[in-house]
Amino acid sequence: MESEEVWDGISDEDLLAVDLDEADQQTKAAASPSSAKKRDCSEMLQSSDMKSKENSDKQKAPPLELLRGGYLWVSDFSSQLWCEQQLEYKLTLPPDVTIPEPEQVTRGSELHLARELQVHDYVNIKVTSDEDIFAVKIMNMLVVMKSILTQSAFIHREVPIFGVINGVFIIGKIDEIRVDKETFNIDIVDLKTRKNKRPPSGSQKATHNLQVMVYKRLFDDLVRGLVPRHSLTATLNLDLNRTLGDSINTHISAVQLTSQFDHISVESDGTWTLSLMLDMIKETAESLPFINQLFIDYVWQEDHQTFLLEEVKYDGIWFERKMTRCLEYWQGKRECQGVDIEEAWKCHSCEFQAGCKWLTQKTEELQQAQKLKYKKC
Repeated sequence: MESEEVWDGISDEDLLAVDLDEADQQTKAAASPSSAKKRDCSEMLQSSDMKSKENSDKQKAPPLELLRGGYLWVSDFSSQLWCEQQLEYKLTLPPDVTIPEPEQVTRGSELHLARELQVHDYVNIKVTSDEDIFAVKIMNMLVVMKSILTQSAFIHREVPIFGVINGVFIIGKIDEIRVDKETFNIDIVDLKTRKNKRPPSGSQKATHNLQVMVYKRLFDDLVRGLVPRHSLTATLNLDLNRTLGDSINTHISAVQLTSQFDHISVESDGTWTLSLMLDMIKETAESLPFINQLFIDYVWQEDHQTFLLEEVKYDGIWFERKMTRCLEYWQGKRECQGVDIEEAWKCHSCEFQAGCKWLTQKTEELQQAQKLKYKKC
């Protein structure tokens, strides 16, 4: 939708749905050669190995920089906890290699979208810079925070979140935030769809638990006033003082986000910058309570109904141990590792099983151990 479109009457719920991830993906697709042919999955590991050799010839850089451009997504940690080796293989595949999406993943994505559309509609806006794209995320956050404070809405979905943990900038989207209208408690609910109507395994639960704990940590840090301005400039290379595009300025006025921030100095011509929006985020978040409870909503894909709503107790010691371990890999402090032998059952459903170097290494170690055992006998 072009910038000259009329934006009057846009509701809080409408603005919350502004999402530019798809536009970002389209931009990346347009930048790739149109003649590129998608290769068969059988070439995946070969291509990955070739890319790894190319990377080794370059100046040694940690996976955080080499594979993720200096920042991480919340979903990276849950994938890493499931199998770090699998995640690395996926991230080192060349862009012209595709992995077919499992049917259950597609159905899960459709259910996520359906739930999101229950509380708001999508509104497209025109962006002209990376600063505009991040400003949309901040607007979505501000709309949610404003709605929580005014109690104009009690369920919010696909809520952007960002922050820094152990020096690493992290971005994510919270599936659902619920507000208790009586107690004003704020809960996070993460939606997980299941192909089979049965509880997840312990390994699956661990990945889910870590994900919602990361959300809580990032949200609570904003409440504490920890807005990572430096990371936005140093990691994302954003200019916090750059004037935002016309559509962004129009949207800020349309939802009256500035009504409670009259003391924040706006440019004389009414234009906004990321720096001013971050001031708004800081002040608004500091008025909110910390996240109260964490839940995983397990939904059966056949009937779209919840069959298990499980509370996750925030365990600070467990969380710090897992995050430290995960970030050691991203920061280049240790090599990539696959699953332990006790969880080798995960390999049976992995698309990289046939040529996985970690699986090969562990199989050889097991065979050597068995030979030594027989010799002693």
